[in-house]
Amino acid sequence: MSKARYFAITEPLENTIVISKSRFITTLMPIDDFDDAMAKVKAVSKKYGDATHNCYAFISNESATEQRFSDDGEPQGTAGVPMLEVLKKRGVYKTLAIVTRYFGGIKLGANGLVGAYSSSVSEALNRAKTVEMIWAVAVKITLSYGVYKKVEDACVILGGQTIGVEYGNDVTLTVAIPEEIYKDVVAKIVDITLDKAKIELLDSNYFAFECK
Repeated sequence: MSKARYFAITEPLENTIVISKSRFITTLMPIDDFDDAMAKVKAVSKKYGDATHNCYAFISNESATEQRFSDDGEPQGTAGVPMLEVLKKRGVYKTLAIVTRYFGGIKLGANGLVGAYSSSVSEALNRAKTVEMIWAVAVKITLSYGVYKKVEDACVILGGQTIGVEYGNDVTLTVAIPEEIYKDVVAKIVDITLDKAKIELLDSNYFAFECK
């Protein structure tokens, strides 16, 4: 059974919006695991220690079973949960979202808060650089110069991604092939090279693919 795909941001990003005079600063950060997420929550909360609230949400693993959120003093269910729902709906994992609020003097009400925190995370994600994390097989292909470019193009067209190319007496092409299309891609390589390519399996893991 294939592992689930998910999206992740590639670098930290900060985005600010103002709603009814309250300033909402969203910080998005890649995270390695649960402990890394909590350490970054602590760091950002310290950075904005004078803020009214520092609410957060994150999904810290590939299977989306590790989740945590906090309203940080906002009415229950108006901040952390809406933020988490945005991450879940967008399929964004291993990413921390912190929304820092500086109160502007106008109360938003429960519905207004839900909308504000949801919008804050959504707008930040729209600006963030993301990749699609796909469970794939890394394959090293040794083949002749005459067919290597045709093989590389075929791998990419079918949904694979080039990891590296080494030039020697032959060409060594390393590609990541999504698990679900692996057999089809290998069959295509065999066809193009008349079964003269040497194909070695390296490992299976999540690889970052550019979002289409």
